Amino acid sequence: MYDKNLSYEELLIAIENAPTNIFIKDTECKYRFVSEMCCMVNGGPENSIIGKTDLEIQKDKALGQEYYEDDQKILATGKGSKCVSAISVEESTAYFEIKKNPVIHEGKIIGIIGIIDDVTDRVILEKTLEDMSFRDKLTGLYNRNYMESRKQHYARKGDCQISIIIGDCNSLKKINDTLGHKMGDLLLQRVAKVIEQTISDDCVAMRVGGDEFLILCPGYTRLATETLISNLQKEFANRSDDTIVLDVALGYHTATDDKLSFEEISRLADKAMYIAKKQMKSK
Repeated sequence: MYDKNLSYEELLIAIENAPTNIFIKDTECKYRFVSEMCCMVNGGPENSIIGKTDLEIQKDKALGQEYYEDDQKILATGKGSKCVSAISVEESTAYFEIKKNPVIHEGKIIGIIGIIDDVTDRVILEKTLEDMSFRDKLTGLYNRNYMESRKQHYARKGDCQISIIIGDCNSLKKINDTLGHKMGDLLLQRVAKVIEQTISDDCVAMRVGGDEFLILCPGYTRLATETLISNLQKEFANRSDDTIVLDVALGYHTATDDKLSFEEISRLADKAMYIAKKQMKSK
């Protein structure tokens, strides 16, 4: 509803001064009205995107195709959409929430109206909080929360191969009892640092218990996993000293098909770790 006495000019001024950023497109997905933010997001001066589609104006061609296809879907189905896009703005990344609805007149879709809100602060805060909930405060590695949330991703049906390495610090209790918990914390931090600096980018390291670590190695063969364990043990030895010995038992299991669940692979790796622990203590 609106006041019939409201002129076109007054309506246009009101839209231009609305506390959000508005755009209007026609049935060919071409921009017919844009506010300042729309121009900034699309990288053009004021009104430079009028009469053009996102296919023509977006610097990111994949993003332009995504927006254009979304417009077509709205026009075909009469249903609106909402998304958050990461867009490069002045050598940094900004996040914009884009909401779009069809414009319907006398039962016919005559265009699309949308709003753009800068949600960068909100997204960064959400990412920070999420990262905090998935990170172990002491070591900086991922924690059990992360493992629980991601295990299906790494052990999903269709993964042809995956290795899990379980590590356990043999000397943590002794160091805590004789040197104090601060030195015990230092041991865990050093072990975590060795793991973090030795594994490749496609592996994921987690601290999943007091002195227990898990390394997820997607695509790793048995040979590759054994090579990684050998490299880890060499680095543990190199970075040990007279006070803190990085005495870590490591065991693994490699699954070559999708018959085993994440939990079953982990259990077998844990069993192998305890075998390695006994062998280390017998030396």
